[in-house]
This record gives sequence, structure tokens and C-alpha cells, in this order.
Amino acid sequence: MVICRGERFRDSGRAVKKGLLLGAGFSYDLGMPLAFELTELFLGLFNSATVRALGRELSRQQPFGKERPINTNAIHLGLNLILDYKNKNGTNYEALLTDLQSLAGISTPSQSDRDSYHFLFVQFYQIIHRLLCLYQEVSYEIVYPRNVEWFGELRNLLSDEETWVFNLNHDLCFEYLALDLGIPISYGDVGEMTFPVNNLDLKRVIRFGCIEQSQYRAESEGFIHGTFGVNMVKLHGGLSELEYQDKTTLCNLKLDKESSCELAAEFAAFNEMGYFLNGERLPDGKDRWITDSVGELHVASKSMLTGGRKYGDTLKIQAGEEKVALFDKLLKELDELTIIGYGFGDRHINFRLSNAMSLNERLRLRIVDPRFQSIPECVRHFDYDGRVRQAFCGAAHWMSYSRSEKWDAQQMQALKENEKYRVEARRRVQSRIAEGLR
Repeated sequence: MVICRGERFRDSGRAVKKGLLLGAGFSYDLGMPLAFELTELFLGLFNSATVRALGRELSRQQPFGKERPINTNAIHLGLNLILDYKNKNGTNYEALLTDLQSLAGISTPSQSDRDSYHFLFVQFYQIIHRLLCLYQEVSYEIVYPRNVEWFGELRNLLSDEETWVFNLNHDLCFEYLALDLGIPISYGDVGEMTFPVNNLDLKRVIRFGCIEQSQYRAESEGFIHGTFGVNMVKLHGGLSELEYQDKTTLCNLKLDKESSCELAAEFAAFNEMGYFLNGERLPDGKDRWITDSVGELHVASKSMLTGGRKYGDTLKIQAGEEKVALFDKLLKELDELTIIGYGFGDRHINFRLSNAMSLNERLRLRIVDPRFQSIPECVRHFDYDGRVRQAFCGAAHWMSYSRSEKWDAQQMQALKENEKYRVEARRRVQSRIAEGLR
């Protein structure tokens, strides 16, 4: 069932500056998991026996060298958080990671404890990242082809000129849609770098667009200005985005592709990137070992942000928060922000939305979510004069309705049939992650 609360926004005749803020619900009908589904998969990998075995294995490792040994008790305490969270039927893996980050904080008694908890966080981070990468690959094969046509009216949500899309997801679903629907899209890249997939085959290379973090501003010439297209800002990082050169440079897969098929193939190759030593690929953590053009070892960091410390707790911009600074700036300039599938669980996003509504009296919000719920507290006090509207439906439904003001019965029925394909996608992800852990 779909319901729209409030009339469609009307403009005054001038060009309306629109933006999108995307949560996990945007990618749901394209096959990606919601937080509780990913949490179930993650927790399903652990039981008392696997936790004991993993504790023994991790306690033997020396990730920080012999001078900073791992604390076995801290490792087991951290691992027991998983079993406790599982027994409590926890539904959000980020809450679990936040608890672990708290243990790794400055109040922890010793450096050995802090090292141990941080080491555990990296192990969990790697598993979550791997699960999402598998979901991205599998959902593209099984779910995306069946539903891309129902997202065909994505243009209805975009401005006549550039549209800023702030993505809280790590996936590539929006990029796939843009390529298949002929919508120009940019990450703001101003340069290019090329890396071999690995040091065993230097001829097989992957192209990345790049921009220095210090130059990551709305005015960057790499972004689209004054013409139709999308500027994509991955507020929480992306599966295919790397931070390079001591995190001073953002690198993303090039988007100059003919179709999503080409980008999906490049993403699969991206996941193979690495460096081999004595015939063995060096294992990744939050950092990735990569190969430069002459076969030498380099390190890059995965940009995916998760847990409770994505950004600072104040409006003051800190070092490394260039994306948030851009978000703040553009919220002051937009006329409309359509928020799709976001559960309002990120404090740093919520207080920035509230702040923007105070500073920009033109800004109006449309919250699109199939769940029946009241207007979120962070923007509830702006629920006057039509500044906050709701639509209780999915992303694709709203794309269709927002222009025609009619619900598409055929689309609704087709999207209802997604569940069996989502079940198959989950089964394949479970199978592949289990193979990787053996």
C-alpha cells in the first residue's frame, strides 16, 4: 500500500534546485540488504565454537609487532560482544561496532587493550565490507535486471540543471541506474590514476578518477555545473572508493562507461586488486594492499564508514570531513531535498538537516519511506507551511507518482514479486561467504 501525505511541491516559476539523500531503502528493490538483514547474516557467522576458534587464532597474531602484543583477554571480551548481541536479537550491526569502538577508546586501561579492540574492529569491518561487496555482485546478477525498468523515471526527481545526490549507502546502485538511463554522473574527479589488478599481471589495469581531499568542494571543475546531470557525494564512503596517498586523495572507478554492465565488470576486477608475496596474496584489512604500475607494493584505505564514529559530533568541520562540509554548504542552497529510504539513525546527518532547515527558509523536505511513521523528531518542528511532506512508498513508486500523481499498478505488482529473488540473492551471499571462511 502506498500513500502520499501532502500535495506535490509547486515551484514559483524559477529553476528549482533539487537534491537527493539516499538511505538503504533506495537500493532495496535493486537487491541490496537493509541493516537488519545484513546484521542477521553477520551474526549468523558466529556461535560459541567459532568465537573460541577465532579468539585463539587472533590471539596468536602480531598486527602491531612484538613490542605491542595482542591481549588475549581483551580479544575474548570483544568477541563475546557478538554472542551477547546475538542473544539479545540485535538488529543493527553498527550498534555492535559502536560498542567495540567504545571499548577501544581512551578510557581503556592499557595500550594493549586498545590495540586488541581496534584489531577486532578491523576484522569485523572486513567481514561487513566483504558481505556488502558480495551482495553488490549477486544482486546485480539476480535482482537488478528484473527491476531496472521500474526505476526508469528517475529523471522525475532531478533538477533541470545539476542535481546533488548525497548517498549514505556504500553500493553502486544509483551509478548503475544513471548509466543505463543515460543520466550524466560525476564524483567530482579532476584527475586519473591507473593501477594493475596485481603484481603478477601488470598489463591488466583499472582506471580511477581522483581528486585531492583538500580540493573536494562544490566549485570543483570535476563536478557538473549548469547543465543536466548528477553530482554524487558518497557521504559514508563507497565499496569502490579508495583513499590513497595517506588519505589525501579520493579514488573512484571511472564512470565513463556505456552501461552498468561495464561498471559491474570493472567492480569485479576492482575486488581482485591486491599484491602477491611468495605466491600468496597479502590479506586486506581496512587497508588494501595494491600494486603500482611498476609492480611495487602500495597501500590504500577503504573509504566505507561504519560504526558510531563516522564524523564529529559538532557542526564545526574537522580535518577529513570535506564531504560533510560540502553537504552543509549545499543544504543552504537547495530548494528541495528528497530523502529516500533513510531511517534517521545517523546523528551527524540529523542535526545537519535540522540546522539547514533553520538557516535556509526555502528548503523543503520530502521523506519517502514505505513505513508508516511520524515525521522524524529532528525536523518535526519544521512541519508547517508544507515544508516537510511524506510519501509512504518505495523509491521506484515515488519516481513514477511524483510526475503523474498516479500509482502504477503494474509496477507495484512487479516489485511485490521481488522477495523470492531477494531470498535467492541472500542464499548465494551466504554460500560464498561460508566458502571464504573455510
